[in-house]
Amino acid sequence: MRALIIPLIMFIIVFPAAALDYEDKPYFTAYVVGDNYLELGKEQAVNLIIQNNARLWKQIYDSYEEYEFVSKDPSMLITAYNVSISFESETLKIKTPEMSFSAIPPFKPVQIPVIIDTKGVKSGEHYLKIKLSYECVDEVIIDTTTPYFQYVPKEERKTYNISTGIPSPETMTIVNETKVVVYPEYLKIRYEEREQEITVKLIVEKPEVSLEVVNVTSELVAGGKGKVTVTLKNTGEAKAEKLFVTLNPPRGFLVAGMERVDVEKYSEMMKQFLETPFLQIPSEISVPAEIKTLLTSSAFYVGDLEPNESVNVTFTVEANVDEGGYYPFQIKGFYVSDNKLKETSAENFGVFVEDKPKIEVVEVNSSVHAGSKGDVAVKIKADRVLKEVKAKIEVNPPLTALSEEYFAGDVSEAVLKFKVKASSDAESTVYPAKLIIYYDLGKEVKEEFDIGIEIKKKTKFEVIGKGVLRAGEEKIVTVGIKNLGDYEIKEATARITVVDPFSTTDDTSYIGSLKPGEVKNVTFKLKVDSDATPRVYALNLEVKYKDLNDEWVISDPVKLPIEVKEAKRVPGFEIALALVAILLVMRRR
Repeated sequence: MRALIIPLIMFIIVFPAAALDYEDKPYFTAYVVGDNYLELGKEQAVNLIIQNNARLWKQIYDSYEEYEFVSKDPSMLITAYNVSISFESETLKIKTPEMSFSAIPPFKPVQIPVIIDTKGVKSGEHYLKIKLSYECVDEVIIDTTTPYFQYVPKEERKTYNISTGIPSPETMTIVNETKVVVYPEYLKIRYEEREQEITVKLIVEKPEVSLEVVNVTSELVAGGKGKVTVTLKNTGEAKAEKLFVTLNPPRGFLVAGMERVDVEKYSEMMKQFLETPFLQIPSEISVPAEIKTLLTSSAFYVGDLEPNESVNVTFTVEANVDEGGYYPFQIKGFYVSDNKLKETSAENFGVFVEDKPKIEVVEVNSSVHAGSKGDVAVKIKADRVLKEVKAKIEVNPPLTALSEEYFAGDVSEAVLKFKVKASSDAESTVYPAKLIIYYDLGKEVKEEFDIGIEIKKKTKFEVIGKGVLRAGEEKIVTVGIKNLGDYEIKEATARITVVDPFSTTDDTSYIGSLKPGEVKNVTFKLKVDSDATPRVYALNLEVKYKDLNDEWVISDPVKLPIEVKEAKRVPGFEIALALVAILLVMRRR
């Protein structure tokens, strides 16, 4: 089939778009999260929620091209772009700088903590001005390229019937598919600049009870557990009755009060206090669930704290962090006033955490030989004294830890000793092992190190010389034993294993000490059968000895060569045999 190509003639039509008409334009509201009360004389944060409240309820487009473009993402019309937010106040000191956002879509709140300093201001109402400048879509200009014929959606399909008579009449169908694509020659979006000012009321008052952090001492070490003591002062005007404080740590820290609060007893105590004859207030205090959680985990009960009075509160803190430095903590008080459970504003402060001790493995010495037990000594060094140091070693076959734990005590340097055995098939190489060190940082801390244990070759021996016997003979056989190892063995004895045609009444020989490369003679009493075949035999010889660690070791067998010769003939035997033969011949005659 021959393809039929139908050319399309295109030309450019420019559609200038007029300004869009839509509602709403982006606009903002702002409010304070929680309480809008500020404590006098302190620097504190006010959490503001700023939200774009525009909703798209009216849209008028100048052309289909505008509609097709905008309808893909209509929220672009009610999104605020290039938003700048600044904060001002005629009476308060605002410490939060101007903030910028590339875009704020509708109904997606933005939370901004505004730092406000109330030192030196008067109690009462104050106002925070929130100034916003932003841009919103004003008009969309699109230039498009379209076909010369009337616009059709997406594609046009036509069918042609063609009759040909060569070589015979035939009907041919040609399908022409024309897809009309509208694409922008260029796109221009014009933005309108807008400004908005929002005023939020804040109330500054001197609290009846206010806690100020006067001093902080810490015993914390990264990865450990210790005490944090905070000195608190009541800078308010009233007594904090039945006061308890809670400590809020950052991520990675766990807190437990040194003096936990019993919630049920605390509630009962408040009830009895309020129903005393002096007060005559029949009432019950209910502790909120979230406060109960704090009380039972990280609270410290103080009691009554007079104005300008100070108190030390101590918490046990677990620092599950890897690095030292200053970490932000927050402390808050809860007290009873006017038959209500009230709370102070949170006070922020920093807690210093000391760096984790640095421990290094200085060296590893091994006296372990293949097929025997030995000592593994690991020298460690720390940058400070570690308390209650103990260590454990973990090995894998062909090694076995016979004594795998070692206690070193309070040390900054130590040699940790372990007993390790290597099987007979262990090679002369360095095998991996794991050293685990435990020490006390208020809680037990564990650190792991990868070490290598060198296994020395198994001591081998060589037989120098050979034994020689005649068939039917019994005699003392003497050969030399040479130490092919790298250390002196002690209390060594050699032992042979006899098999047919041999027998013995003395299969052991004492060697004593034998230095590397040294040769000593050993003797054995052997008897060989009279019908033994003359040839060289090999008997197994083993050496039992004490190694460097005074451990008994039995060597691999070595071969002791024994040459068996023919039995020695008795002198005159041949003459006697000849005489007997002569006598027999003479008798026959």
